[in-house]
Amino acid sequence: MYLSITTSKVTEEDLKIIKPFMDQFLLRLKKVPGVLAVYYSIRPDKGDETTFIIWESTEAIQAYRKESLFKEAADFEKAHGFASTRDGYPLNFGASLPVG
Repeated sequence: MYLSITTSKVTEEDLKIIKPFMDQFLLRLKKVPGVLAVYYSIRPDKGDETTFIIWESTEAIQAYRKESLFKEAADFEKAHGFASTRDGYPLNFGASLPVG
């Protein structure tokens, strides 16, 4: 498994543009082959938003980054001047914990 993390610095004003895009984008992202889980966090008090994706393999994320859906996100960021940081880590252990 592989974890990708995308973080963007945003303002409250930026979130008015980003939130509607992410609401529809994330629904499509979770259907991409190889995506096991998607988590999205917005912290307006810290001025950031972060997307965590757990992938089946590094090959799955590499394939996604060649698809039009990835280009759509990159184009959206570029069009609005949002700078994002992308990072990734191999996952060597995973455990599901109860939520709530």
